[in-house]
Amino acid sequence: MNIHIKNIIADIKRGNKQAFKKLFDDYYPTLCVFSSHYIDDKEVCKDIVQDALLAYWERKEDFDDILKVKSFLYTVTRNKCLNHLKHEQLDISDFPEQEEFDSGFEAAIIEQETFLIVRKAVEELPTQMRNVIVYSMKGLKNHEIADKLQISEGTVHTLKKFAYRKLRESLKGINYALLLLLCK
Repeated sequence: MNIHIKNIIADIKRGNKQAFKKLFDDYYPTLCVFSSHYIDDKEVCKDIVQDALLAYWERKEDFDDILKVKSFLYTVTRNKCLNHLKHEQLDISDFPEQEEFDSGFEAAIIEQETFLIVRKAVEELPTQMRNVIVYSMKGLKNHEIADKLQISEGTVHTLKKFAYRKLRESLKGINYALLLLLCK
């Protein structure tokens, strides 16, 4: 995965719009969720994230490594959110102290990066397994999933069991308990 990401960053640096679209597709939903930690309005969040991704594209020559790209995207998104809040003249005194804020910022980044990794692992599952897991993550019970997919409840149970096994294998470096929390 790292070699693939490194190639994408190098391709973007050379102006490859397809590579940028891939990065955009991966990070747009993740950054939207991240920005929603600051702002309740989903449309404003979408605009902010598009601006942050565009800012990266405009400075693409400055980046050789995905960690710097991620840092840039999260920082720009956070700063644009805070600027929006200041512009809306919201009471900034409700915000936590800087040290607490930095800790929360770091936790939010880790949460979103984990979300991205899990989402990609789920997308790589075979279609039926992926559908079962997606419905399960949305809170549907086995019998509801069976009705939606027009398969037996036993098949749902079996597909879920095999899907979790595949996810455990592909997410070895991620805490499996976190995955279970996401699937509740």
